[in-house]
Amino acid sequence: MVKKKTADFNSFVCFDFETTGLDRASKVIEIGAVKVKDGYMVARYSSLVDPGVEIEPMITKITGITNEMVEGRPTIDQLMPSFYEFTEGLTLVAHNASFDCRFLERDSLAAGYHFDHDVFDTLSFARKVMPGLPSYKLTVLTELLGIQQNEAHRAWCDAEATARLYMYLKMKAAKGDL
Repeated sequence: MVKKKTADFNSFVCFDFETTGLDRASKVIEIGAVKVKDGYMVARYSSLVDPGVEIEPMITKITGITNEMVEGRPTIDQLMPSFYEFTEGLTLVAHNASFDCRFLERDSLAAGYHFDHDVFDTLSFARKVMPGLPSYKLTVLTELLGIQQNEAHRAWCDAEATARLYMYLKMKAAKGDL
């Protein structure tokens, strides 16, 4: 995947993964994504994922996702074909993209898919467009900007909030409010 440096696109897929932990060995437990075409959200992709391992209690506390909720759900290998099709031909956007991309790269290659999409990171973009904030966490930025995030730390909700954040930051940057 290639890191995209400029916000010169209006159609993209914002995505987010929830995982069993924060280290590289963690497994995906939820995929959430929204497709944006010419500035309008046109489709959503959302699925819980059976990770094949136990979810740490700390992760359940943060996400609300329990072992019972993911038991019997599709595995990441089973979901990769439909997720690839959902994202095909579009720039991928994520908040702290390096975190989500490391799981996407690992799991897509294991499933026989190669994501060669451009990737844009709203975390880096927010730091550029809104310098000097004490925190650039997605929940902090969305609260500051009045972007609704009903179920923070659920992948579909975080993906939708990231899409709205990207569109806000792009508009602010275009106005020259840097």
